[in-house]
Amino acid sequence: MPSPRYFLKHFVPFTGYPYEGAPAACNLCGCRDAVTVAETDRRLKTLRSIACTQCGLIRTDPMPTPDELAEYYASAYRADYQLAFAGGPPRHHLNRSAREARFRADLLAPKLTPGAQLLDFGSGSGEFLAEAKRRGCEVIGVEPGRDYATYARTHHGVEVLDEAEDPNRFPAGHFDVISTHHVLEHLRNPAETMERLARWLKPDGILYAAVPNMAATGKPPHERFHFAHVHGYVRETFDLLARRAGLVPHTEYWREDTTVVYRKTDAPAVPLTNPGLADRLAVDLKPMSAGLYFASGAWILPALRRNAKAVRDGMAKDEVAKDRNAGR
Repeated sequence: MPSPRYFLKHFVPFTGYPYEGAPAACNLCGCRDAVTVAETDRRLKTLRSIACTQCGLIRTDPMPTPDELAEYYASAYRADYQLAFAGGPPRHHLNRSAREARFRADLLAPKLTPGAQLLDFGSGSGEFLAEAKRRGCEVIGVEPGRDYATYARTHHGVEVLDEAEDPNRFPAGHFDVISTHHVLEHLRNPAETMERLARWLKPDGILYAAVPNMAATGKPPHERFHFAHVHGYVRETFDLLARRAGLVPHTEYWREDTTVVYRKTDAPAVPLTNPGLADRLAVDLKPMSAGLYFASGAWILPALRRNAKAVRDGMAKDEVAKDRNAGR
């Protein structure tokens, strides 16, 4: 379990996260002008998020440095974000990942044919790789999280790389299907990553990409912000990110806002702009004050749900340990 110092840094409300960061230009369009859309995150911790005035892409400000993000993902992310304190993915994650993998595979079924080359960028514990492999695809994953990558290799028998930062790691036009599920919000350089993935895609291939939709309804605005998500997207900015990489939505596939299947296009480049979007987001995403939200008690149920998952997984691991000790 994490130390008390860990909890002090990452869970105590009304305090900042343990990083310094540095100002950064918009990764999508390069503009430095921005408006503030939030000052706190889902834990009521201080976290400033801004929207680019030119294209509307949301980013953390100041942006964590590469070393700070690397340290966070190495030491804190799984516990902080998924309540996976030790020993690999928790049961609630595996159950959710299996359901999502079946949904994704059914959506992409026309391309998941025997012999199809598939890359899952950010493959996690490997459930989607396993589902695609079961359908006859030749699969490979990329997952920097060591425990999760090890789980995928051990339990699903799939090949998983630790990283694929080199644009020449795979030949151009190599993959029939590329998938990246809830990954691009975590990256400092999502535009460059999308361009790299598009380069590896065959001319008639498809790229499935999904990120949280910052404009989604049904939850308080500040619940959409988290230190792990250094970029935030809405439908317009996500499509513009893809367009910069030479991709457009594939109209033959279902989409839901920021869950999209893209294809390559030879159409001329478009301006990387969304006039007025940043100001609209500043209004739509403006949260109630942290103090008012805390006093309202609306944070209690989400916290109980997260803790309940951790307790259930802990009990399940204890039962497994007892069975092993009893020789069962």
